[in-house]
Amino acid sequence: MADKRVQAAEAVVQSLRTGERVASSRAAEHLADNVVLDTGREQVEGKAAVLERISGDWPFTSTYKQGGWSEPQPEGDKLKVTAAFPALGAAPAGLNLTFSFDGDKVSHIQQETLTGGPPQQVDRIPDHIKGQINSALYNGTPVVVTYVDESGQPKSSLRGSTVVFNDSQLGIWVRDANGGLPTATKVNPKVSLLYRDSKTRSTIVVEGRAHVSEDEEVRRRLYELTPEVEQLHDTGRKGAALLIDVVRLQGGGPKGNYRMQKE
Repeated sequence: MADKRVQAAEAVVQSLRTGERVASSRAAEHLADNVVLDTGREQVEGKAAVLERISGDWPFTSTYKQGGWSEPQPEGDKLKVTAAFPALGAAPAGLNLTFSFDGDKVSHIQQETLTGGPPQQVDRIPDHIKGQINSALYNGTPVVVTYVDESGQPKSSLRGSTVVFNDSQLGIWVRDANGGLPTATKVNPKVSLLYRDSKTRSTIVVEGRAHVSEDEEVRRRLYELTPEVEQLHDTGRKGAALLIDVVRLQGGGPKGNYRMQKE
């Protein structure tokens, strides 16, 4: 097979993988005027449109940069390139690109995106998700908690004391026992929580029902599970021990996608 076809496939891959201006300029030389990119979800037609899609910074460009890409391999009269990506949450697991040619110019690119599959159903909070939530404050990704106040207004706040209390409950040590969150959940216990770590493309969404526990053993354990920096804001332990019964949990990260549903 002509080396120019290999060069063409490599140029397109380099542009798609990096989005860099020089790589895109090189790829443009190897595209036919009527080239088509079939992503599996849509068809992009024409040299200018295809060049735009394989250039610049797109949502998965950062993933593509970290992937391992094969050399172009013959597949009949076509060339195929495969890529495997590190585990990065919602990012694809791999990519297949099949190139067709008109002479030495790329006339068609068939793109196949490989995903990690549907979420795994679980009946308890997985240990690695426990680790992500319990380390959220140390990681600089504190959990966002949303509740509805007594007037019906949704409220969101960062809660650095959020931890996993057991296999089916989260806990938050609330410094002000009479504050908005514990007060509101007496009327409407429904809450939602969001954890997001963009570095690993990890997202955890929790829906649950909250209540304040007056049990002294629960209060002791939750306070002691709370990061020290949060404890130092309430050294007298005057706050409220808020427990959240998990109703639904959806988590995606390097360890895969998980779904937990109690109702």
